[in-house]
Amino acid sequence: MPTGIQKTLTAVALLLALGPAGRAAAADQGRIPGVAGRVRGESSSPIAAAGVYAYQLADFSLHKVTTDAQGNFLFQDLPAGLYKIIAHKTGFEPVVIMLTRTTSQAYQFLELELSQQTRKDPAGPAPAGEDVWSLRARIPADVLRDIEIAGLETARLTQNQLPAPSANGLLSQFHTDLQAMTGVDGATAASESSVSGARVGIEGKLGQMQVGLRGHFWQYEPTSQLAGGSGSAQTSAVSLDLESSPGSKLNVSSLSNRMSAHQQGVDSPIDFEHYRVSWSQPMGDGRSDFAAQYTSESNFNRASVNDPAAIPDASRTWRVEGSYTTSFSPRTTLQAGIRYREQQYGLADGAQSLNVPGTGDLDLFGRGSFRLQPSFLVEYGLYSTLADGSVEMTPRGGVVLRLGDDWQLETAASRRAYSTTSPLAPAFLPTLYQEANLCEEGSRSCYEVHLSRAGNDGNAVSLGAVDRTFGKTVRLYFSEDLFDRLESLYLVPGDRVPELRLSVTRHLAPKILSTFESSLASGGGGTYYAASKQSYENRVQYLTTSVDTRFQSTATGVFIAFHRLSQQLSPLAGTSVAGSALDLERLQLMLSQDLNILFDLAGTWAVQLNMEISRSSAPLQPGDSELHKRFLGGIAVKF
Repeated sequence: MPTGIQKTLTAVALLLALGPAGRAAAADQGRIPGVAGRVRGESSSPIAAAGVYAYQLADFSLHKVTTDAQGNFLFQDLPAGLYKIIAHKTGFEPVVIMLTRTTSQAYQFLELELSQQTRKDPAGPAPAGEDVWSLRARIPADVLRDIEIAGLETARLTQNQLPAPSANGLLSQFHTDLQAMTGVDGATAASESSVSGARVGIEGKLGQMQVGLRGHFWQYEPTSQLAGGSGSAQTSAVSLDLESSPGSKLNVSSLSNRMSAHQQGVDSPIDFEHYRVSWSQPMGDGRSDFAAQYTSESNFNRASVNDPAAIPDASRTWRVEGSYTTSFSPRTTLQAGIRYREQQYGLADGAQSLNVPGTGDLDLFGRGSFRLQPSFLVEYGLYSTLADGSVEMTPRGGVVLRLGDDWQLETAASRRAYSTTSPLAPAFLPTLYQEANLCEEGSRSCYEVHLSRAGNDGNAVSLGAVDRTFGKTVRLYFSEDLFDRLESLYLVPGDRVPELRLSVTRHLAPKILSTFESSLASGGGGTYYAASKQSYENRVQYLTTSVDTRFQSTATGVFIAFHRLSQQLSPLAGTSVAGSALDLERLQLMLSQDLNILFDLAGTWAVQLNMEISRSSAPLQPGDSELHKRFLGGIAVKF
């Protein structure tokens, strides 16, 4: 079948899936969250099987993808932060650029050009432009090690810098990082608990398959059995990534938690189980994605001083999602997909859950982009939800504008345009603040604007504003640590929460890199229906601030963070009960020191210290107002 006819039929099928509103937007293309791009040579020909790395400067995390036959690559849902993007293939000079991500749901497109490698001897004359060793110094050590292990070492590295050959050829293609931490947690000696945990990561090639395995385990045990002790908890997670060919990926992950919170002599077990599988595969002229997940929880989301009526004691949730993404030209993309979610309530033994039936909804969505010129990108999307005979329609649009070589302006808006859903229908969304796109899932309307600059010198700045009005009851978690789940706020339908965000990354000195990030929000106005059947007006405030500094000359890292969360409930007219207020504060200091700069070690060793002081957010103890302290220490190694 001719390529033009095949693309036309693909477009027709995608637009039919979107319905009448999607067909009306046929001139636009769908938005794809993440960083996409193309790697090409000096003759503009695509470069297949090139490695593309995204290295986050704040937490030193590394993401890797491989280009397909057309030189295309995609990092899906890449978290916010400042990144070095590195592209490399044997026979070409690597290229390094800086990229700022203001949100994990932003879409950004990069054109990366690799030049043919001309120098065979590092001691010989340097090519025109940047000195070869200066370029190598800009590439993070993790990326250099990955290039060496994968057999992609170029002539720019001398023979004595290559890793020593291993007697086992299979094991020589893997590298591992390990971390072990232990410490104490508690407000007083009587309520003190021990905390210990470990993390492991393994990456490498097994035959023709790229393999990545990550896992962690944490345990929280009281050292005192006095009444009112904080109880015990265990949490473990495992994630397996497989990549058999460029663009073909499979991920399987699990998260398991068991907590036993003792409050006034009463045992309150808390369970949380989450399993997910996702798959991505090139198909035709595009890419297909599939994901399925299952979550079972009991007493997890309701454990708080405040208790909204919309939160079940126990629930089971299934979610299945599939989408297809295609590019009709270098300037246009389109994605269409379908998502089904079902939730059942009151399944825990002895749980006094709400007497409500389970819910199920079906979402149809499409999003895309059209690049009018290299510096001007138009984005749009359409989301429709069908649930028990009700219908919701939410259009979304945006513009990305390049302002010179370094500056970029992004604007986006979405608003629920049509809905027949009953306002009394149960709708609850637990979500993590650092990863969630509340504009897409939890909001009735959302307006956002971001102005950012990322220079080649490593300095960057980003200033943004978001104005959201929530359409669901949301429990917003501000910590990935499940022991800190009390560090959260409830947002209810009708709450309007404007938010300001600022991120600055600068070299304070040639060998000192610091990143400052802060978010400030204040708002509310929605009606909070408590489990006690009382009604309140909800008001929330939150401030999250962090400073991450890396002293490269001594390989020392210093991380300082401060969180302050506040929620106030004011009784509505005609209500005789008193209001309530909740204030949470946490100050964190984390130090890390690379030991290799002091000793000649085989691997990369580092010591880590983590000190936290918090108020009114003691793990497993809602309402505890004591000053809470946590001290952890440990060691990490990469080899």
